[in-house]
Amino acid sequence: MPTSTSNKLLSPVVRRLVADHGIDVNSLVGTGPGGRITREDVLDFIDKNGSAPKVMPANKPLESVVQAPSAPAPVAQAPAPVVTAAVAPPAKFTQSSERETVTPLSKIRKLTGAHMIMSQKVSPHALSVVEVDYANVDATRNAVKDQWKQSEGFTLTYLPFIARAIVDALAEFPNLNASIEGDNLIVHNYVDLGVAVDLQFQGLLVPVVRSADSKRLRAIAREIFDLATRARSRKLTPDEIQGGTFTISNNGSAGSVLTMPIINQPQVAILSTDAIVRKPVVAQLSDGSESIAIHPVGNLAMSWDHRAFDGAYAAGFLAKIKQVLETQDWSAEI
Repeated sequence: MPTSTSNKLLSPVVRRLVADHGIDVNSLVGTGPGGRITREDVLDFIDKNGSAPKVMPANKPLESVVQAPSAPAPVAQAPAPVVTAAVAPPAKFTQSSERETVTPLSKIRKLTGAHMIMSQKVSPHALSVVEVDYANVDATRNAVKDQWKQSEGFTLTYLPFIARAIVDALAEFPNLNASIEGDNLIVHNYVDLGVAVDLQFQGLLVPVVRSADSKRLRAIAREIFDLATRARSRKLTPDEIQGGTFTISNNGSAGSVLTMPIINQPQVAILSTDAIVRKPVVAQLSDGSESIAIHPVGNLAMSWDHRAFDGAYAAGFLAKIKQVLETQDWSAEI
């Protein structure tokens, strides 16, 4: 069992892994700043020595694999390490035959699986979906896309618009921007927006846009692009992938139509941005009449924790996001 008297400084993520796998803290060697024990140190120990995972009591609060927002722990004065081993390559002892190939699961696959199982056990998941017409967003995107690409160096996608609309909606529905600790709902008075990034099909990282509620669309777009680029090149620091208050899973970039994501504990909701496709819609004309038009349309699907609020509150939040995307004058934010 982990040694309770150890004076080693452990993050909530490391404490969770140590407790679940029955590891003596004093047997671990830290490679982080000031000799701190990192998640990779624990996973390396498990790979080499094995473990005996324990079953947590049903009524005991579980810590998140992603660190909950809290007072920052003291850190030794040393440069923050760069995340360079977030995704392990296939093990050298992959076995192949004419009919099948056996490859051991990577560390990130095992850790993600354990976190998702824990999340489903902890949170009563529910799903709400809204369909959004992005014609209003496209009016601005199409007008500025060439100038934007030239000045910013990357394409202006729908994601920054969705992120900005989420920030506006969270101000009106604050219980979405929250986490659960024990029997308490902790509503955060700031928005640290996590955006899931695919690592070439090898795993996911969720870098965080800090204080997204204080940033306009252009600043959010720049930060999402920067974080995603550095995530794929394994150049994020641990602080940049911890402590989000609400998460976006951008599945639409891969063409999904409807996705039920799993909540990123201890948050209470996660929103999936599904594929935006052109389809016939009923459009209202300036004279009040209606007509059939071809518009870009996509679903926003949100998994949410039924302990934190009910379906009407979740639906109201999604309706607000839809309203902002479909009616806001986005040219004022470019």
